[in-house]
Amino acid sequence: MKGTSMPALLRRMRAATVALALALGCVTAVAVPAGPVAHADATCTANVSVYGVLADNRLTYTSIDPDSGNILHIISSAAALPFTARAMATLNGNTVLVTSTAGDLYRVDVITNNTSLTFATAKLQSGWTHNLLTYDGHGHIYGTTTGGQLLQYLMSAKDGKPGELQVGQRVEIGSGGFSLKTLAAAADDRLIATTSDGQLLSYAVNASAGYTRAQLDNAGWQSFANLVSPGGGLYYGKNPDGAMYWYEDADPTDGRGNDITYHLDDPVASRGWTQVLLSADPTTCTTKPVVNPLRGKIVAAATGEVGTLEKDCDRYNTACNGGATPWCAMFATWAWWKAGVADVPRGTLAARGLGEWGVNHHLFKSRSSSTHGSPKPGDWAIYGPPDGVSGGHVDVVTAVHPDGTLTVVGGNVSNAVKQRVIDPDTAVQNGHSISGYVSPPGA
Repeated sequence: MKGTSMPALLRRMRAATVALALALGCVTAVAVPAGPVAHADATCTANVSVYGVLADNRLTYTSIDPDSGNILHIISSAAALPFTARAMATLNGNTVLVTSTAGDLYRVDVITNNTSLTFATAKLQSGWTHNLLTYDGHGHIYGTTTGGQLLQYLMSAKDGKPGELQVGQRVEIGSGGFSLKTLAAAADDRLIATTSDGQLLSYAVNASAGYTRAQLDNAGWQSFANLVSPGGGLYYGKNPDGAMYWYEDADPTDGRGNDITYHLDDPVASRGWTQVLLSADPTTCTTKPVVNPLRGKIVAAATGEVGTLEKDCDRYNTACNGGATPWCAMFATWAWWKAGVADVPRGTLAARGLGEWGVNHHLFKSRSSSTHGSPKPGDWAIYGPPDGVSGGHVDVVTAVHPDGTLTVVGGNVSNAVKQRVIDPDTAVQNGHSISGYVSPPGA
């Protein structure tokens, strides 16, 4: 991942304690270091509860602060499950469904406190050979098969008794194309998934009409071995090296990924997550109303212009004069103006001038800082010092990927509006590297 902030360093030290505790089967309460607090785009009734299974089939429980991403508490069981786990789905704060490699479905009732984690298991059914399993928090269990099927099951109280479960009403949502790497529920009948080639996908499911598929991101998600969500647009991805990263989707039901906030420099932990299976309580969080859609509008405006040729650049500013004047800054300010950003410096025609404007308005984020600028969709990426001098370049950031790369759209790139995927550490335009980013006012 790009950059290492102070919160990340503190989490790395804390994660060493977490890893040792899990390896030894110990219990540990993890202290939360002081640091900047994020504000998640979700309303959560409790801390995020994440259950896991270790390679030796012991259970783990982790509590995470949904606003800051800090680990609050982690605990592992002394006993192992009486079967080899294959897939799992969390139903609520103390009930987990786990399938075995033999194809059996078990209900696992968990009792946990600050000093212990114990559980009881009950076999429910046979014939569960799913690769992945998740629960949407609203009565539906989803699973994928080796053959690429997506199946839906209805979960209800057995014989009307709340303490007992009945799983049935099997519906085939899709017969192929669901050879996914990870699967989690984002909301009621809304799934998110990753693929081995790095895509982040969203599925809106209607049992009678099938499903609608949307690509939230086209690259960068291939490294995650597990993906979980407590609802409310919060996503947690675990890498094989034991790092856990968190993301916030302002609206997990819109089928768009340009409103996802990334915390690449502020992970939950930089190591220590050694579980082979992970699952979160999906009923913990709900999505806040989207108050400020500016960033999404900027991304839509910029992306919609990809392919526009230089001869048509006067649409962004008549000063372009058919390309006689360098026009990357004209395009960047037009994208903000088109999205409805207030006080856009439309008269600033130099890319580095936009950087200087950002500095003067306290909206410039330097890449020399510990967070490497923390770019977000809708920001301007400024190439060259933000000093108002001519030269350099400016792009509109349209996506931030988990591997640290960016998708950007820029004007006057090879005489057109072009979309590119760049590494901000090495990207160069007109002889200049990225010095930082300018955020839209009010976003």
